[in-house]
Amino acid sequence: MKPVNIHSVLKRLAISCCCITLLTCAEAYQAPIIEQGERLVVQVPIIVDSTTRGSSLRTFSRSVSTQFLAPPNSASAVGNAQMHRVRRGDTLYSIAYEYDLDFRSLAIANNMNSPYTIFVDQEVNLDISRITNPAIRSSNAGASALGTPVNNNSIARAQAGNINGGVLRQPIAGSAVLQPEWQWPHSGRVLRGFQANANKGIDISGNLGDPVLAAGDGEVVYSGNGVQGSGDLIIIRHNDRYLSAYSHNSVMMVNVGSRVNVGEKIGEVGINLTGVPMLHFEIRVDGKPADPGSFLPRR
Repeated sequence: MKPVNIHSVLKRLAISCCCITLLTCAEAYQAPIIEQGERLVVQVPIIVDSTTRGSSLRTFSRSVSTQFLAPPNSASAVGNAQMHRVRRGDTLYSIAYEYDLDFRSLAIANNMNSPYTIFVDQEVNLDISRITNPAIRSSNAGASALGTPVNNNSIARAQAGNINGGVLRQPIAGSAVLQPEWQWPHSGRVLRGFQANANKGIDISGNLGDPVLAAGDGEVVYSGNGVQGSGDLIIIRHNDRYLSAYSHNSVMMVNVGSRVNVGEKIGEVGINLTGVPMLHFEIRVDGKPADPGSFLPRR
């Protein structure tokens, strides 16, 4: 019988152990963290609980994917009522404008008092069917005062008294029912007239960069691009009944809270969604679109 070579056996055993170890490590290997997807969690700033008067505070954490992939339409059915989920930059006036509602009725329906502070992700009830006479009840709801736009969720900024802090200024005194002295917002010809169910205002031709003028004295209650289909939009509140809106600006020269005079330049003509240079102009009476041709002076 051939003698066993101990050294040869040990050498083979050592090689076998090394191979087993290498195979085990290969199966257990994971890519470095930098190559694996991470889920970044952001801490949202403090938000006022809309069911209380500021004493109760809540904080929320959510992932970036949840925070920024919001559906394009912010209105959703909740039971039998319609709700609007507040977006960054919204004001009570822009929400009312978006849904053809009277801002006074909207405030009453949501138990809002001046200065109508709203917050990102807050749900605003759009059902105003039970509000019958906002003009009578508006004094109780503080409707003669202007509202607060959403720039962030900071309580300190939301309650501040300056434009940079994102808060509108004082109300327009003694202007609850008087009709403004209207002026054309642009000198171009009318491309398309008012149609109650198709065109809520008038389309005025112009060249890119032409001046857009305030159609009456008032206060800017919205200046942004958060209303779908309106581009860069400016809304002016002339009094509790009358608002005017200026869509598709290329430049907006006024901020929320700015006081403007009739004929003052507030922006510059831009292009609509089809690439046509023009100004879309609307007048709202008690929240409803009205034919600007019935108010503007004859040319």
